[in-house]
Amino acid sequence: MGRKNKIKNKNTSENVESRTLVHAAFDVARSLQIATLIVQADELRDIRLVGRLRESEHVIWLTRHEADLPIAISSNDAVLRLPEATLTRMSQLKVGLLLAVMNSLVDLDESVVCLSGVAGSERLDTLLIANAGRDYPWFRNGNIADIQGLFSSREVARLLEIALRLAAEGREGKPIGTVLVLGDESKLEPYCRQLVLNPFKGHPQRERSIHHQEFFETIREFSGLDGGFIVSRKGTVLSAGTYFDAGVKKVRLRPGLGARHAAAQSITSVTDAIAFAISASSGTVTVFHEGRPILELERPERTSHT
Repeated sequence: MGRKNKIKNKNTSENVESRTLVHAAFDVARSLQIATLIVQADELRDIRLVGRLRESEHVIWLTRHEADLPIAISSNDAVLRLPEATLTRMSQLKVGLLLAVMNSLVDLDESVVCLSGVAGSERLDTLLIANAGRDYPWFRNGNIADIQGLFSSREVARLLEIALRLAAEGREGKPIGTVLVLGDESKLEPYCRQLVLNPFKGHPQRERSIHHQEFFETIREFSGLDGGFIVSRKGTVLSAGTYFDAGVKKVRLRPGLGARHAAAQSITSVTDAIAFAISASSGTVTVFHEGRPILELERPERTSHT
C-alpha cells in the first residue's frame, strides 16, 4: 500500500542529486548524439522530470512495479519489467540493457545513456554510457536473431527470478549453490545422469511448473541436493539432483567459479540450453549459453515474500 501511494503522489519534489543527474544525462546524450535513455523508474519520485527535459529522445523505463507506473510516461515509451529481487545498481542496468536488446528496443551497436540508483532509495546516483555490442562480447559472436528467440521466453525471465531469489534468501539460513538448466530434454539426456532418484518423476506436469509461485519452495527444498535441475522449454521441472557432464575439456573460468559453473559451461557448449548457476560462496548468479557466461549478477539483497 505504501509503495503505491508513493508512486501516485508525485507532487513530492525530486531530490537534488536525482535532478542533477537527469539534467546531466540529457546533456551527455545530446553532446554524444545518443538517442535513447534507459531509466530506473522506481528510483525517481517524479518521472515527469524526464518528460519536462526530453526533446526527441526515446526513453526506456525499468521497473519492478510495471502496473504502478503513472500515466505520465509517454505512450511511445517502452516499459521493461525487472526481476523482483533487489538488484544492485549495475545488475539493474545489465538486465535492462539485455532486455532492451532482446526486445529490439536498442540496436546491437547502439550506445545508450543509463540512469540507476540503489533499489528502494528513490534516488538516482549512477549515470552510465553502455553499448551492448561493446560490453557483451557474446553478442558479437552470436546470431542476434537466434539469441532473441531464446531470451524472449517467459521461462528465461522466470528462471532468472528464481535464481536471484535463491541467491538472496538461501535455504534454512544457509547459502544455496545449484544449477538450473533450461533446454530440450532429448538433447540434454546424453550428457546427464541422476545422482539420486529423481524426486519429480511421476508427478503431474502442472504441479511442476516454474510459473506456479508456490512451487518455488519445492525448488528451494531440492536445491540442497548435489547436481542441478533440468527444466523443459515449457517451464516444467523435469529433474533435480542431476549431474551434467558433456565431456568437454574445461575452459578457463574466472577465479571464484567452481564445479557448478564448469557444469553449466559444459552442458551449454554442446546443446542450445541456457544454464543459471548460483554460487554458494558469493551468491552471484551467472547465466551461460553456448559455453560462455553471458550475464553475471551480484547477489541481490533479501526481500520479503508472502
